[in-house]
Amino acid sequence: MSSKASKILWISMIVTMIQSCSQEAGVKQPVKTQAPTIEAISIQEKQLSKQVTLPGELKPWNKVNILARVRGYVGQAYVDRGSFVKKGQVLVTLEAPEIEAELSNAKARYTAAQARVMEQEARLTASKLTYKRLVAASQTEGAISANEIDGAYSKMMADSAATVSSAKALEAEKALLASHQQLVNYLTIKAPFDGTITERNVSPGALVGPTDNPEFPLFVLEDKARLRLTVAIPENLANSISKEHKATFTVTANPGQEFYAQYARSANSLQESNRSMLTEFDVDNRSGELKSGMYAEVNLSIERPVPTLFVPQASLVYTSEGVYVIRIGENQRAEWVNVKKGNQIDTLVEIFGNIHKDETIALTGNPEIRNGQKVTRAFN
Repeated sequence: MSSKASKILWISMIVTMIQSCSQEAGVKQPVKTQAPTIEAISIQEKQLSKQVTLPGELKPWNKVNILARVRGYVGQAYVDRGSFVKKGQVLVTLEAPEIEAELSNAKARYTAAQARVMEQEARLTASKLTYKRLVAASQTEGAISANEIDGAYSKMMADSAATVSSAKALEAEKALLASHQQLVNYLTIKAPFDGTITERNVSPGALVGPTDNPEFPLFVLEDKARLRLTVAIPENLANSISKEHKATFTVTANPGQEFYAQYARSANSLQESNRSMLTEFDVDNRSGELKSGMYAEVNLSIERPVPTLFVPQASLVYTSEGVYVIRIGENQRAEWVNVKKGNQIDTLVEIFGNIHKDETIALTGNPEIRNGQKVTRAFN
């Protein structure tokens, strides 16, 4: 057999063996991956409205520490802890003989200054009259010399200047007298508004004055007919409080009893210490049931000013990079959308992000679904 014929025979044997192996083992065909089926829902839009309970504190409408403005000894105290007083009512009188003596001296100096002004005015009147008479007489030639007229004019001008000076001195003495009179008035301490004395720290004979420790005032006066209910509103609810808001609250001293308060004012600024906004509600307390300083549990109805988007809590996917929902686009592909969480109502969570009402998302956030992956949408 020639070498060419041997080579052809060898090749045909190899081909036959390959075909035989292929038939025995079978050829594996590529398997198509089926798109996963995702249960989907539409994003809901709601106007958030829910009840929240926050701690609050009742404070008096007005509260003041009453201190002495001048140094003196307590003569008599007319009120005690628990006394109800009216505006202008005398609370305590002080004794300071040196202040009263200075007032007497000021009165004497003022009276003397008045006398000097009257005397100087009388001199000025006489000087003016003399000058006018000399001018009139000088109309007759040779009757009055020019020197006499000049002397009378100089006397009149000097008396006029002295009168002005004495008038200014009188005004100064008057101001000084008023100052001393005010110091004497400070010896009588009166209530600045209607209210109840909650502290008394003095007794007759005690030496008091403006340099005393302000932490220990003579009296503490509170107006408790109306109270301020102070509530710290968390940052996430700061824009949900309006001027029409009303609140209900309870206190441990009156279990089971509910009280009402009306929104009054807000700081409109967050405290850096706790990221909250101080808000006050006014409480009518003419009955006296409530006491200033009480803590309260405040119930507020919170409502967003505009509707927002909500999804089931199970739809959220949490990763180290943030919070996501899986949106199913028109081309049936999964899209991971980064969102921010808001408030929660039952099983629904408020979300904010690049997502819109009625868009379709996965009911259950499955982290195994890849961004851009082809999916099959199935509605519940």
